[in-house]
Amino acid sequence: MANRLRLLMAVTMLFPQLILASLNMYATAGNGQVFSPPETATLAMMIILVLLLPGPAWRWLMGSKLAAMRHFCERVKQGDYRKPLILTNEDSAGDEELTVLMRDMNWMARRMEGREMDLQQAVGKLSRSQQLLSEQNQSLEQANAELRDVQRSLQTNNQDLESAYRRMKQMALTDPLTSLANRRCFFETLERQYGISPDGCRPLSMLMIDIDRFKSINDKYGHQTGDWVLQQLAALIRRSTRQTDLTARIGGEEYAVLMPDTMAMPALQVAQRIHEAVNASLWTMENGTSIKVTVSIGVCTLPCFRCRADGELLFHGADLALYHAKNNGRNGISRYDETRSAVEKIA
Repeated sequence: MANRLRLLMAVTMLFPQLILASLNMYATAGNGQVFSPPETATLAMMIILVLLLPGPAWRWLMGSKLAAMRHFCERVKQGDYRKPLILTNEDSAGDEELTVLMRDMNWMARRMEGREMDLQQAVGKLSRSQQLLSEQNQSLEQANAELRDVQRSLQTNNQDLESAYRRMKQMALTDPLTSLANRRCFFETLERQYGISPDGCRPLSMLMIDIDRFKSINDKYGHQTGDWVLQQLAALIRRSTRQTDLTARIGGEEYAVLMPDTMAMPALQVAQRIHEAVNASLWTMENGTSIKVTVSIGVCTLPCFRCRADGELLFHGADLALYHAKNNGRNGISRYDETRSAVEKIA
């Protein structure tokens, strides 16, 4: 680029001299003088001015088209499409190249303006869509928060219901006076776990315990004292049995103990422990009244060689043994021998 510029400047300086030299040679050959020295200098200065001032000469020759095109491009670069290039007739054919170029530039500017308007509309739609989506997300978050609150409330209600159900079930299966299992719980357990079960080949024992002459206690001391005696006996039986044993109050003053995996001899040992503990106890009330009670106990065992535990037979055997003990002096222990279908007094 620099070399070309230097070449153009050299040509610009030499071109007037070449013209003057040619004119002088022509005048010499014709034996005349075309220009006088002042005229020659004036002509040379005019040619130099024309060559040294190409901008004004170009605008003078080409008009303001290029300048208008340049300013138009600057406005378009800044996003201003309001002033297109002015043409006498944009639809005319056969115009010079600058006019055609100006017409194409106007067309491109209109297309760019249309595309920019379309883009602005798309951006506006996108902004509105984003706003709508944001509102929907807020509504969804609010709905999720409400749903979580409902779930927590339902969970709390379910926990309360489960707790209430457990309490009701416990109340339905628990004797309210002694907090032992009640009759329903005892016989449901006997039927469910030891009726027909693959575990029937394991031994099962049962104790039935009854307070002797309990009616006389109620008559002498009152029912409140009788209830207190029932509670004391329940606590004593619970202390004398295992956690795996099921102790229940199945009647007014009648208790039963279900002892899984227990043969006849260990069952008799538990019965004797309870019997001795009751005989050794002298229960004293808050008012200082001391009460001495005795119990009768019946024992029945289904040995392990029976592969089907018969709950009715077990209960019937223990009941027979209990009545045997009560009918033979009370304050004793009797055992029902299932193998001989006979009852014998142990203590």
